Amino acid sequence: MEENQKNVAEAIQTEKDVTSDNMQTEQSQDTKNTQSSLFEGIYDKLPDISVRSVDRFIILCIIAFIAVILIGVLRANHVF
Repeated sequence: MEENQKNVAEAIQTEKDVTSDNMQTEQSQDTKNTQSSLFEGIYDKLPDISVRSVDRFIILCIIAFIAVILIGVLRANHVF
């Protein structure tokens, strides 16, 4: 009788441990999905535009931003 109760108690504890591990795993996966879906949503909302074109546009914006900063630094040092 006592062995059955111990076995049942161990089984319940094991089930609780598995359930809590599953919940933690699901929460971490939800967090990862939320972060990645933010960027994926941008591409999904742009109809008829390829991902490559959007990536090129982003790269051009970064290059233009760097150029503006360099021109500002050079003007501040009276090079231009």
